[in-house]
Amino acid sequence: MYKQFNIKKSDVVTITGAGGKTSLMFALANELSTLGKVLVTSTTKIYVPQYNLFEELLLSDFTFKGSNKNIFVAGKKIVDNKLHGLSYEEINRLKNNFDFILIEGDGAKEKLLKEWSEFEPCIPSFSNKIIGVVNMDILNNKLTNENIHRFELFADKFSNYIYQNISKDFLVEYISKAQYFKNSQTKDKYIFFNGIDGENLLDKFSLAIATCNTLTQNNFAPKLILGSVKEGIIYPFVPVSAIVMASGFSKRMGQNKIKLLYNGVSLLENILDKIKLSNFYEVIVCGREPWTENITQKFNFKYIDNKLASLGQSESIKLGVLNSTGKGYVFFPADQVLLSTYTIEKLYYNFEKYGYITIPTSCGNRFSPVFFPANKKEELLNLEGDRGGKNIIKNTPTISLVDFPYDDEFLDIDTPGDYQYISKK
Repeated sequence: MYKQFNIKKSDVVTITGAGGKTSLMFALANELSTLGKVLVTSTTKIYVPQYNLFEELLLSDFTFKGSNKNIFVAGKKIVDNKLHGLSYEEINRLKNNFDFILIEGDGAKEKLLKEWSEFEPCIPSFSNKIIGVVNMDILNNKLTNENIHRFELFADKFSNYIYQNISKDFLVEYISKAQYFKNSQTKDKYIFFNGIDGENLLDKFSLAIATCNTLTQNNFAPKLILGSVKEGIIYPFVPVSAIVMASGFSKRMGQNKIKLLYNGVSLLENILDKIKLSNFYEVIVCGREPWTENITQKFNFKYIDNKLASLGQSESIKLGVLNSTGKGYVFFPADQVLLSTYTIEKLYYNFEKYGYITIPTSCGNRFSPVFFPANKKEELLNLEGDRGGKNIIKNTPTISLVDFPYDDEFLDIDTPGDYQYISKK
């Protein structure tokens, strides 16, 4: 977990925001305690931690013994089960006694979002790393006093959103204007989307990804991290380019199959509709006909004319990669009309979480779409002919296979019989 925030010895890390700051702080402390002595404290107040979370709890006039090792919690006093934190000067004096210092820099009254007062957050000038926490448990909740700390200040700042459900547009504006890093001069800043877990995991993931995509497109500087402290899973956001291979010749079908209708619209439009719902960083369609370009423009996606389509599938792959700006790639056939958005998002989540080549499987077989990380870019650009990325996959020691119960949704519509089959669905 600590590696995703690039925490090293002598770092002073301040955590701000709402929805998991204390949990993140102690999760990081637990990992870092295997590497050295960790000081955990606050510049405001935190609940008194359980004794199994620390070796010692250090107060001005007393020391409590705990059962953990190498984690030292420090504060001035305890009042109403709240540990009152240390001043900047007191923390600075302790710096040389510890290998790592973790500071909770503001409060949120256990609510999922907050607005900051003029005195928050409380970040020491010597803190060289800041982590701002956003909790995706806010999904499906309204922006009300019940869920937001300092609601009056929030309502003044975000009057257009109050009492509404959470949305991507709100999160982008909120994070862009938030005071997670106020008065900090460090360049080492992170936004951590916590709470991507539970029954609504994929919905939370999808909203977080959509927010990260827009923030990245807006040149938002802090690094973006996703995951769940509860599950101990944290991973960096990777912007993924979806590449649709729509320049085949449909020889077995006898006509351009992506123009065939399914549910009243073309096969190509069917798959583009689903991709649009899956919140990729960008979508690139590689085609060879004006009709395909017109459909692509209708969706406001990027169109690339494949003038070398006769050389095989590899040309679409290379064109897509060369014209992408993402750090990962997923390749879609243009005719998988039975593919569900749930399946796409499950694969997408798995790829972001692990970062390996990610392949759907069902009934013992492998299918498309397939995700590739950026470190496979050169191999993808060296492909030739009609084999696609099979050799790359074969030569990669670690890949991620995601199993699904039914293989129907991965059907490629290659023959008149295939088309007749889906037409009955």
